[in-house]
Amino acid sequence: MNKAGWGSYGRGPVLFLAGVAFIDSVDRGILPGVLSLVQKDLHFSDSEAGVLASVFVLTSFVATIPAGYIADRFRRTYVIGIALAAWGALTAANAAVRNFTQFLGVRALLGAGDAVNGPASNSLLADYYDASIRGRAYAYTRVAPTVGYAVGLGVGGAVGSAFGWRAAFLIVGVPGSLLAFAMTRVKEPARGESDRTDTSDSLLQSGAERGWRPLLRDVREVASVPSLRAVMIGTAISTGALTGLGYWAAPFYDRHTSLHGGGSAEVVGVIILFGAIVGTILGGRAADRARERDVSSPMRVAGITQLIAGVILAATFLHEPLIVRLPGQLIGVAFVVAAFPALSAMTSEIVQPRVRGTAFALSGFLGALASAISPLLIGVIADRFPIAIHGARKGNLATAFLIVTPLILVGASVVLNGRRHVEADIARIKETT
Repeated sequence: MNKAGWGSYGRGPVLFLAGVAFIDSVDRGILPGVLSLVQKDLHFSDSEAGVLASVFVLTSFVATIPAGYIADRFRRTYVIGIALAAWGALTAANAAVRNFTQFLGVRALLGAGDAVNGPASNSLLADYYDASIRGRAYAYTRVAPTVGYAVGLGVGGAVGSAFGWRAAFLIVGVPGSLLAFAMTRVKEPARGESDRTDTSDSLLQSGAERGWRPLLRDVREVASVPSLRAVMIGTAISTGALTGLGYWAAPFYDRHTSLHGGGSAEVVGVIILFGAIVGTILGGRAADRARERDVSSPMRVAGITQLIAGVILAATFLHEPLIVRLPGQLIGVAFVVAAFPALSAMTSEIVQPRVRGTAFALSGFLGALASAISPLLIGVIADRFPIAIHGARKGNLATAFLIVTPLILVGASVVLNGRRHVEADIARIKETT
C-alpha cells in the first residue's frame, strides 16, 4: 500500500468527501444556534421548534432510499456535486422566511437535498480504500458532519447575537457552491475496485437496471443481512440521540444553567466539536486495529462505546454543577460518535459492492427516522413538564433528555448481539461472487 498507507488514491478523496460532509452539516448547526432568537421573532413553541428539526429529517428519510438507488447507478461524484450546489442556494433561503410555515417549507427542501450525499459518499469510500483502513477513512467523513454542526452552532450563535438570526444563514451558501464544482472534478473509482470480489459484468448489469423492481430487490437483499440489521438499528438510535442533543443543547444550557444566549450556543459548539474530533478519530483507529484480530470486532468496539455514552450522558442531565456537566457531556459525545466509523466500516464489508449505496441508504433511512423523531419527542416531553424561567413558562429540557437518553443503551445491546452474525454474512458474500 503506497501514498503513506492510504492506497493508490491517497488522502485526497477522503478529504474532499469530508469537506462535503462538513459544509453539508454547517446549516444543521446554525438553526439550533439561533433557535431562541427565531422562536422569539416568529413566535412558536418548543413543540413547533421540534417540528422544524423533524421535517428536515423526515424529507431526508423519504429521499434516502432513492438516493441509494442513484448512488448505485450513476456517477457518484457528479451526484454529490449537483446536490451540494442546490443545497447552498436553499440554505440562503432560510434568511428570507417571514413565518413558521415558510421556515418549515425551506427546511423540508433542505432535508431532501441532504439525503443524497450519504449513500454516494459512503459507497465511494469503500471503493477508494481497502477494508483494512476503512475505519480511518470513515472516521474523517464521520467527524466532519459533527465538526460542521459544531461550527454552525457556534458561528450561528455568535453571528445571530451580533447581527440577527437571518444574517447567520447567509454565510453558508458560497462555500458549498465552490466545493460542489470541485467535487465534479474528483476521479470516480470502479465499483468494487478495492475489494476485487465482484466482477465488472455484474456491476455493469446492476448499474444498467432501472425502475422500482431493481430498487426493491436491492433493498430486500441488504435488509436480509442479519448483522446489517443490527448495525442499522444501532446507528439509527445513536444518530437520533446525537441529533436531539445537538438540536436542544443550546436552549438546555440557556434554561438550566447560568449560560445564556450566544454564550450557550458557543459552549455547546465546543462540546460537540472536541467530543466529535476525539471520539471519531480514536473510534476509527480502534475499529481498524480491532479488525486485525477479528472481522467482527468493530461491532464490539461500537457497542461498548455506545454503552458508556448512554450512562455518562444520562448522568449529566441530573442536577449536576456546570463544572461536572460540561466535561461529562464532552466525554459522552466522544463515546457516541466513536461508534460511527466502526459501524460504517462494518456496513461496507457485509454487503456486496454493487449494493453498497443501497445499504448505506437504508441505514441512513432508519437514522433519518430516528433523527426526525428525537427533536420532536424531546420538545413534546419538555412541554409536558413546564418550569418557570425568569417569570416565563418554558419546557423542562433536563427531564426530557433524562427520559430519552437511555435509549442509547438499547442500541448498544442490539449491536453487540448482532456481532455473532458477521462472519457468516461475510462468508455468504464470498460464496456468491
